Amino acid sequence: MEFKTRALTLIVRPDDIVDVIPNENWIEPDTLEIAKENIAAMQKAIDGKPRALLSRTPSIYFSKEIMLYYSQAEVGEVATVMLTNSFGSKIIGTLFLKLTGKSRGAAPIRIFPTSNRDEGIKWLLEQIAKAKKAI
Repeated sequence: MEFKTRALTLIVRPDDIVDVIPNENWIEPDTLEIAKENIAAMQKAIDGKPRALLSRTPSIYFSKEIMLYYSQAEVGEVATVMLTNSFGSKIIGTLFLKLTGKSRGAAPIRIFPTSNRDEGIKWLLEQIAKAKKAI
């Protein structure tokens, strides 16, 4: 199953991981309208099931307003892995997660370098398995 927004493509994999891929042709900063569109697509992809998000960090600017909107949005995922290409964005992302408490909430978020994608997927599959056992 696949969902598209102007900024993202979301692919629901058979292992219940939703692959969140920034569209190559999207280079504009997210607006609140785009963020709402992206969150709505993620909610459709999760569909109330124990699914997790595998998200690539786009190389675009996010305003404080947009970061706050994304951090407060309820998608329904059991966990999220954010893949990043740069050490700087990993540090900023980790700080953001600690400040918002998202790294240890009901749907934890972890940041992995893109080179450790397989490790991130393994962690997501563990989180999905835990969520399915709890049902």
